[in-house]
Amino acid sequence: MAPHWPIIVPALLTVIAILWFFIIYNRKKFRFLPALAIARVTVLDSIGRMEVIILLAIGMMLVGVNAIIPNTLEGNNILNTWMDQPFFQEKLNDLSGGASFTLEEDFRPVNTTEDDVLEQADTSTVEVEPVINVDDPRRDIITRAEELRRETQQNTLQALIWQGAFLVADVFVALIGFVLAMMVLPGEINRGVILSILPKPLSREEYIFGKALGIWIIVSGCYLILAIELFGIRAIFDFIKGTNSLDFRVLMALFLFPMKYATLVLIVMGLTLRMPEVPAGIVGAALFATGHFADRIYDIATTPNVNALVGYGLKFSYWILPHLSPATFSILDRDASLISTGAELWGWIWQITIYNILLLKLLSWLFKRRSL
Repeated sequence: MAPHWPIIVPALLTVIAILWFFIIYNRKKFRFLPALAIARVTVLDSIGRMEVIILLAIGMMLVGVNAIIPNTLEGNNILNTWMDQPFFQEKLNDLSGGASFTLEEDFRPVNTTEDDVLEQADTSTVEVEPVINVDDPRRDIITRAEELRRETQQNTLQALIWQGAFLVADVFVALIGFVLAMMVLPGEINRGVILSILPKPLSREEYIFGKALGIWIIVSGCYLILAIELFGIRAIFDFIKGTNSLDFRVLMALFLFPMKYATLVLIVMGLTLRMPEVPAGIVGAALFATGHFADRIYDIATTPNVNALVGYGLKFSYWILPHLSPATFSILDRDASLISTGAELWGWIWQITIYNILLLKLLSWLFKRRSL
């Protein structure tokens, strides 16, 4: 029987990670309580930062607007007006898979043969629209088909608005993590605050772990606030309408997105130790954004007509970039999401966990070599 590598590899790496933490803890090279104390101080200092408050307030306002307006009477009228536009009709047909139908093909009487159609066909070149009598049973079929098409388009548009609100929350939480990771650690180093902390019985590994953990807790907390607002508003309207749209994908998003923000925090913090804050932030944001398209980069690298050298470069980029494609706003879309099975979910979790552990180890090494 072939080995189950998707299970064996992550299980083996998990055991190695547990043994590694046990060894360094037993040798007293790393203590969790001092690191947690640094994380607590970081959380308390970051809560009152004006940048965090402003970004969180703007994000909550935009998320609320995206979630509330489509469910109001005026908002629903605006959506119906949009749906009547030819441009939106075409796009919604493509997204919802709605196929246009013709009377001659879809509603031809069952007993009508091709010979009958040829005999009844007009030999003139003038096209005449078919006339449906009021008593014709096909009229009800056409009316029902039009209602179903309209309902499908409306559901598609509402799903896009729902994903748009989720995207707004994702962007603003990432901005909060980006700002904190870019400013907190360099700020303490530049002000000399760190010189009054490290002489205490506190190693650099404990300090940098606590800082990263504190920033990640703030970012995850902001994401949880926006998610509760978004899902709460939707749950209220679902209750009013008598529907239930909560499913496993919502809970999966609540779990996966904080893991993605940990990658952002660690990348930006590591870059600030080797370059000024603004360039570090730009490079870190670029790596984080590019990580959402890592799968597309690999697809381009493996196309037959791509240059060999370019292909190797793209494959190298694919392997060093964080694979963040599954953790996007499209996770709520069953057709667009890359995660559709438990094996794919588990595979992404252990991959991004290992990636974050390596980033944390690299961040610790860079901090140890940094002159203060």
